[in-house]
Amino acid sequence: MMFCGARVRELICGACERELPHDSFSERQRGLRQSSRRCKECVAAGTQLVLVKRGRKRSEEDDCPICQLPLPLDPDESMFKPCCMEEVC
Repeated sequence: MMFCGARVRELICGACERELPHDSFSERQRGLRQSSRRCKECVAAGTQLVLVKRGRKRSEEDDCPICQLPLPLDPDESMFKPCCMEEVC
């Protein structure tokens, strides 16, 4: 964006992911990094940040019931426990 011959840096909203001019953000939001910055329009609409929208890639069923970490993809690195009928790492 050009303003009186000088280039004005636009900021990216972390919710709608659009490049917007500085006046689209409140003073508080302008000082935040992109991943947590939202434009006035998104704040008013209650739009969540993109990071929050994306969520998990694997289901919670793929987690070890003991340590809560994702089970390894290689079946040789985990074992099935017949006593509790669960797969653990």
